[in-house]
Amino acid sequence: MKIWVLFHGEMSPDYPEYYECLRLQEEAKKMGHDLDILSPEDFDLVIDATDEWRAIYKGEHIDTPDLIIPRTGAETDYVGFSILRFYESLQVPMINSSMTIETVADKIQTGQRLAAKGFPIPRTILGKFPVDVPLIEEKLGFPLVIKTLRGTRGGGVFLSKTKEQFKDVTDLLAGANPNIHFLFQEYISKSHGRDLRVFVAGKKVVACMERKAADGNFKSNISLGGSGAPYPVDNEISTLALGVAQTLGLDMAGIDLLFNEGNYEVCEANSSPGFKGLETYCNVNVAEEVLKIGLEKVKARNSLWNRILHPRMVANGQR
Repeated sequence: MKIWVLFHGEMSPDYPEYYECLRLQEEAKKMGHDLDILSPEDFDLVIDATDEWRAIYKGEHIDTPDLIIPRTGAETDYVGFSILRFYESLQVPMINSSMTIETVADKIQTGQRLAAKGFPIPRTILGKFPVDVPLIEEKLGFPLVIKTLRGTRGGGVFLSKTKEQFKDVTDLLAGANPNIHFLFQEYISKSHGRDLRVFVAGKKVVACMERKAADGNFKSNISLGGSGAPYPVDNEISTLALGVAQTLGLDMAGIDLLFNEGNYEVCEANSSPGFKGLETYCNVNVAEEVLKIGLEKVKARNSLWNRILHPRMVANGQR
């Protein structure tokens, strides 16, 4: 079977996602499949009304794969989405779909979908300039969290501890780009410097890890120096993580949960979650689980094709 991982960065040990790409390639080889790591920027798409659609990669025609695993997440740009949609039109299975990646990359849209289904999320306000500080103070209070609409690996997240600090930050942002939008979000003090990363593959929770920040930081991301440890999966964690993934249409997901007064709140969902920390701290083969659900999607697609095409071929005297 031919598998592609679409990856927009450098294949260097210092680059985020390098570990995940190599692990997927390593496990695919063990399972007897070919997995190539391709950059969206090296594609040219040829779309024609009469000829077969073809893609050109680094100047040469490239055969259509059986499965695509996008590893671009919230950083997927127009070129990346164009490639994903091109292959979706050719019925190539993906983990996850272009529509799902686009939805999850937008934190406001993600929050709206989850809130509409009753999932517990921190209270959130879409930030715009000029900022209505009295409204923010009334609805969220201080401290509060400022986030970019699209961000990954803890980037674009800032804790504003006081009203004065908040004004300084928003004035700075407005001066830099008055058309930029942010989220202003309730600060969950009980979860300062710690959260849960729950990895979902298909319809099961593969692993759950508690992340703790280093040096009193309020962001607990492993990529920012945080540490991890296995965390027992109870019914609430499982129900939340699987429910969020299903609501957002995620085949594979990293669901981040916050601690709050003995319960959990959904912080974020990730369509292309890193799993180096999970494999390191939880002794689980995440790469294998991801490939398994991909192969299930390929089998389901092939089964559907056989049910549709085989009767037609027999009726037309074809074998």
